Amino acid sequence: MKRHGNLYKDIIDIENIKLAHKNAKRGKGDYRGVRKVESNREYWLKKIQEMLVNKEFTTSDYYVFKVYEPKEREIFKLPYYPDRIVHHAILNVLKPVWNKIFIYDVYSSIEGKGIHKAVDRLSKFLRNEQATQYCLQFDISKFYPSVDHKIMMKRLKHKVKDPDLLWLLEDIVQSPNGNEGIPIGNYTSQYFANVYLNKFDHWIKHDLGVDYYIRYADDGVILASNKKRLHAIKDTIERYLKSNLKLSLNPKTQVYPVDNRGIDFLGYRTFRDYRLLRKRSAKKFKRKLQTVKNYFWKIPAHHIISSIMSFIGWIQHCDGYNLIKSYILEDENLIRLMDQASNKMGIENPIRGKYEVEYA
Repeated sequence: MKRHGNLYKDIIDIENIKLAHKNAKRGKGDYRGVRKVESNREYWLKKIQEMLVNKEFTTSDYYVFKVYEPKEREIFKLPYYPDRIVHHAILNVLKPVWNKIFIYDVYSSIEGKGIHKAVDRLSKFLRNEQATQYCLQFDISKFYPSVDHKIMMKRLKHKVKDPDLLWLLEDIVQSPNGNEGIPIGNYTSQYFANVYLNKFDHWIKHDLGVDYYIRYADDGVILASNKKRLHAIKDTIERYLKSNLKLSLNPKTQVYPVDNRGIDFLGYRTFRDYRLLRKRSAKKFKRKLQTVKNYFWKIPAHHIISSIMSFIGWIQHCDGYNLIKSYILEDENLIRLMDQASNKMGIENPIRGKYEVEYA
């Protein structure tokens, strides 16, 4: 495997740092850190370059908080300046290097992939009915908090030999307290996850000879015609994770027949001939729509439009027109609120442009 050196100079190049800021600030114009950089862009971005050139950069203190949807997780948030800009600068250079080593069916955090590409691929797999009778669906227990720092650095060194860049990567990897854990919330963390699990992915595909395998972050699906084979693969995976990566499978990992209930994966229930929105996802969006109606006067107009259109975007990737109809199109109050939000933004209500909705 080819190892790459002399990458640090590309990361600290001022044009790369400018691009990193441009990418990092998207959708975050109201962030204090973004406003700070924008107030004197040349000065603040030059300061980041000087930090990196002189190796004065070190990861800032995290702001830690918990979220409870879909499950309780601890989120680590870094300041926009300088950390998020530095993380973007790193991945601007390293993504092309790492993307070449991943298997095709890894879908998290990779341009051109993502959740909807993953479930489309799953639908394609299910067309081969005889070969996909059973599903092994797994997720890795407490994956992000359990990533071992020494193993993570070893994986990074498989492709990177530039000592300056390794210094910077090690600072980020070891920024949480202790010897394990990569923070959920860091821009680099999902890519680190893909690097950490890369050998595992190749082992499943090539050593175990699995044809139908999809992974998104710490969630995976393996399809096969034989139930016993999937149980054997499950046991083998448990041993591999424990001995090679200091990880374990979630106890809820299971093998089940595909045709009985479809595959509940990445927000959708995918069947052979159709796809539905997961019930939990539908309830979550319904709550979000109710929040918009209850607190309309407090919510910025562009947040109202983006929230509702993101819901429609999710629905459009499944057989869910009836959900759009009942949740949005038949709710005259919600349509009127969207009219008001659109007027504030100086645009046409995108619902009226997309669907036949009568004007009051």
